[in-house]
Amino acid sequence: MIRRSAPYTRYAAVYDLIGQRVFGERIAEATLAWLRERGVSPRHVADLACGTGAATLVFAAAGASAIGVDRSPEMLALAERAAAEAGLSATWLEQDLRDLSLPQPVDVATSFFDSINYLVEDDDLRTVFGRVSTSLVEGGYFVFDLNTRRRLAEGWGNTSVIAADRDDLFGAYRSWFEPETGLSPLVLTFFRRRDEEDACWERFDEEHVERAYDLDEVAEYLSTAGLRVIEIRAFLDGSGVLGGRGSEESERVVFFAQRPSGPPETNAGPG
Repeated sequence: MIRRSAPYTRYAAVYDLIGQRVFGERIAEATLAWLRERGVSPRHVADLACGTGAATLVFAAAGASAIGVDRSPEMLALAERAAAEAGLSATWLEQDLRDLSLPQPVDVATSFFDSINYLVEDDDLRTVFGRVSTSLVEGGYFVFDLNTRRRLAEGWGNTSVIAADRDDLFGAYRSWFEPETGLSPLVLTFFRRRDEEDACWERFDEEHVERAYDLDEVAEYLSTAGLRVIEIRAFLDGSGVLGGRGSEESERVVFFAQRPSGPPETNAGPG
């Protein structure tokens, strides 16, 4: 029986090597452009489920005081190294988003690369939204992307993809979709060559599980947490460009929500 590592442990070492960093950089730039259109230049940003810090460092480079939050120490170690190599400053916190606790409220909170889909229980989603709401200043923004049901059912359903094929690295993804539960498991298998002189390869496997949420359901949970949805936009992965109005027909959408100024009108939810 193949033993699978916990998500984003062994995978962390190859994450940037196979180009995963680009997505975070592009969607962070798109978010900054969206904010600039509204005259917003964030001073304090928290990037939640930050991974290796791609988006976090875009915010830091733009002059914001940036915090990257992730529950994977392996990913955070790489994020800290990337910050040092880029000569940028950021704060890194090892936290589960369900227990999110920031040192101070922020102007903008983000969560990218379908991290929200990893919250597979309704209570977890409500809890995280409640935590984010209380972590924002009045008028602060919460921006996150989401794989739609269409993406998980059609794009990931019963699919095998070669993720990397190099002299020192080979990796593949296998995914499927469970309509009854809305869950989409993805098993990744990688082989890494130990060194240039060694013919031996090391294998690791990880299983990642995402859940499809109806967009109306997500909007309702945001409202319950005291966050107002401003708009939902489609996002084109390859181009990194915000598209038109997002819908269930989109493959990936970006939610732009705001904590209104003044006393909250709704319950902040569990957590």
